[in-house]
Amino acid sequence: MSEGVSPARRVAYSTLSSWREGQEFLEDLLEGKAERAALSREDRRLAQALAYGVTRRLRLLDFWIDSLSSKGLASLPAPVADIERIALFQLAFLERIPAHAVVHEAVAQCSQAGVSGLKGVVNATLRNFSRKRAELEKHLELLPNRLGIETSHPDWLVDWAADRWGLVKSALWLNANNEIPSSFLWPLSSRLLKSEELERAPEEKGRSAAKRLVERLGIGELSPEGEAVVLPAGTIPGDLPAFREGLAEIQDPAAREAVKLLDPQPGEKVLDLCCAPGGKTLQIADKMRGLGELVAVDSSADRLVRVRENLERCGFPSVEVLRRDLLEPWGDWEGRADALLLDAPCSGLGTLRRRVDLRYRITPNDFAELAERAAQLLGNAARLVRPGGRLVYSTCTLSAQENEAVIAGFLEGHSHEWRLIRSGYFPPWLAPGEIPAVPSEAPGSDASYSALLLKTPIRS
Repeated sequence: MSEGVSPARRVAYSTLSSWREGQEFLEDLLEGKAERAALSREDRRLAQALAYGVTRRLRLLDFWIDSLSSKGLASLPAPVADIERIALFQLAFLERIPAHAVVHEAVAQCSQAGVSGLKGVVNATLRNFSRKRAELEKHLELLPNRLGIETSHPDWLVDWAADRWGLVKSALWLNANNEIPSSFLWPLSSRLLKSEELERAPEEKGRSAAKRLVERLGIGELSPEGEAVVLPAGTIPGDLPAFREGLAEIQDPAAREAVKLLDPQPGEKVLDLCCAPGGKTLQIADKMRGLGELVAVDSSADRLVRVRENLERCGFPSVEVLRRDLLEPWGDWEGRADALLLDAPCSGLGTLRRRVDLRYRITPNDFAELAERAAQLLGNAARLVRPGGRLVYSTCTLSAQENEAVIAGFLEGHSHEWRLIRSGYFPPWLAPGEIPAVPSEAPGSDASYSALLLKTPIRS
């Protein structure tokens, strides 16, 4: 162990260095490095807070470093920049570690990183930050790209958001993307309630199951609508007996809207397309209570491993799991499904809080490519639904090109056969034209889009 450098900080530094140099996702890098370093639970939480926090605030941290360095950020070796990013994030956003300890650890890490000769530079930058922070904030206020730097989003994405919603709502969304998301544990009603309780109205049933779950857990609190348990920060779901026993699933509220709109019923034939990692599959299986036929389909064999594990954990052995190329039509299911969920691959703009490095990966050109693919998937999926059946198209993005435009294009070519019943965004304030009643509504959850389509019944 490097003297004066904590295990958590060493893993965070290594994760950020590898992420900067390669194409792997930050989440995967951190998980692997934390595992190999055998970090304790507390150190793992700190390493995640540092790596994720630096990534969420990267442009702002780099602005500070560039302003505080005599020759600018570009003059610094990459290891020095990463060391200063971690330390500045701690000084600005974490209060649990004293400032003198943060500076001492950053200077000590220079030896580990092979830049011992620049200890004085690191020390001076960090000590100047506390003295000059107010001055830096005044300077930032004058810059035309202030919002992009302040919220650490690419300028093109800031412009996209402003065009989509206007300045007020776009600023709410950009800041919400830097909030640390809560973990929501949703009860599986079919595993927690008695048969007579399962016949209650969905909301009543959900609240009853959530109360029973929180009693079993002994931790957490009920969500505002009372149908989920919000876990305390740092809780590892896999450590909870109720989770291991298959009584609950982890899912953001936004991810649940599509299945609520589909409303699968016991006894129906249901297809869940693009199903991995299986959260919506579990939600559908729970609603169907093992009655009917549910088939979960994805094109990735690796991702289907997780789906099977989730189904096995939660006791849904009757769900069939298939690997198929969803861009190819499959005749054996044509016209058979009572209900079909297509959770289309998308740009993921609704998940930027959780997928912390996604904002730096996506480009404006991605929207058109993903929308074209989604349209192909929707056209193929529609053929699998019986007359009188229903289809829900869903994404976790906010791009109209991937959402409203895909649905409009599909209906234009199938107006004689399909009609739109309902569509919208979750949370509702993210729909164009809507403004949250109070700013605190903005960070409540991730975001999603869902559209319910009905296939015209055959007239007798």
